[in-house]
Amino acid sequence: MTRGWWRTNAAALVAIAVLVPVTVGAIAVNEWSSYDLGHATKPIHVEPGESARYDGARIGPASAEFTDAPGAPGGTRVVSATVLVTPGDEPISCVSPVLREAGGAGRQWSDASFALEREYDPALKTSCDSDLPIRYSLTLEYLVPEDATGPFVIELSAADAYPQYVSLRIQP
Repeated sequence: MTRGWWRTNAAALVAIAVLVPVTVGAIAVNEWSSYDLGHATKPIHVEPGESARYDGARIGPASAEFTDAPGAPGGTRVVSATVLVTPGDEPISCVSPVLREAGGAGRQWSDASFALEREYDPALKTSCDSDLPIRYSLTLEYLVPEDATGPFVIELSAADAYPQYVSLRIQP
């Protein structure tokens, strides 16, 4: 009597049942394992009035207020923010922080200091300065729509510290 097809191919079927999910899993791990590299995905939350260690520096506290700007387009408001940066042993280098709504749609805005047509002031910093070994402030201005009321977070990231970034909560 001949053996059935299922019994004849049992070993191959078990191998397929094990190897297909393992192969899919290995491909997924390979593709997703580097997702955090080069992306700021892990926030360090900082409440108002507080600071945090980040990439060897102390970041914060941050403050903000709504201000008037003659060069601001209609239907917008200006959020003026200040973030204190105290470098550690090694100076920190970061890009200009973004402003994000903490709730609602989660909209985000880039620094608009240069778009407001203000006089250039070399003393004002809009991104971390790796040449400064002493405490300094980032002075940031964001154009937001009139319906954006907060609360907001200022997100600051440094390439050396990815995937972490600092999320400073502010309420103008």
